[in-house]
Amino acid sequence: MDRLIIILNKFICLKMKIFLSYLKNINHNPYSLWFMLNPPQNVSDFFVFDRYCNKVVFVAENLRALILGREINVTHNFIFFSQDGDFLGKQTFVAKDFFNKIIFKSIPGHEKYISFIHYVESDFSFADILFEKGLNKKFKLNEQNRGYLIFYPISSSLGSVVHGNFGGISKDLKKTAIKTFLNHIYTPIYKFDNSSKYDLVFNNPTNSILYINVIFNNSSKRIKLKIPSLGTKYLIIENYDGSLSFESRLSICRPLIFKNPTPNEYGNFDVFHS
Repeated sequence: MDRLIIILNKFICLKMKIFLSYLKNINHNPYSLWFMLNPPQNVSDFFVFDRYCNKVVFVAENLRALILGREINVTHNFIFFSQDGDFLGKQTFVAKDFFNKIIFKSIPGHEKYISFIHYVESDFSFADILFEKGLNKKFKLNEQNRGYLIFYPISSSLGSVVHGNFGGISKDLKKTAIKTFLNHIYTPIYKFDNSSKYDLVFNNPTNSILYINVIFNNSSKRIKLKIPSLGTKYLIIENYDGSLSFESRLSICRPLIFKNPTPNEYGNFDVFHS
């Protein structure tokens, strides 16, 4: 009984520490208190797909294989959403290697940019991994599915690589990201060049509509974007020299930036976060 009380006290203290830390940073927390106290077993970044590319490749990690140092059979699952956040389809790929380069099948629709999540399923659970490593009584693992995208604007391109956007979406589509009470302004350390064209692609990992003010710091121009939950919107920037700022109620609000975007056959395409 005494041992049970000690365990319960430790558990309560940890929960209380999380709660107090959450209150201290109430307007800066990227994730919900529910997520901090009860993290889902599997969450994903929020990725952007460009339909105008010749090919888009997803570099997927097999975390089970990486931890155990041997091949493990897993299923990589991808769920795609339209620019309005509607379900477009699901694709699955079975693999066992440590890393896999996955080429997506055709996705219904005609929108240039859409978003998707990635999660992994396997008969070999993380509880099995902990048991095999003799750590089942000491640790609890939760899986964060990251990964990288390689965009090939034309068949002869070497490809441009970038990771996913801020997400935290579970495989049953629970959104752990939240909007803060007050607005935040994020200014990338990047100077936009009027000799190039840009697509700024934003997506919304929260439960409700997201509003983003795009501020042109070298002029008086402002543009307001409205993005539904799980939706995607992009803004074309051209003939502009200077910096941009993004005002929203996300604690982290940065777009994926496509420089000289598709269609592009000139070899000067790039994609990056800033």
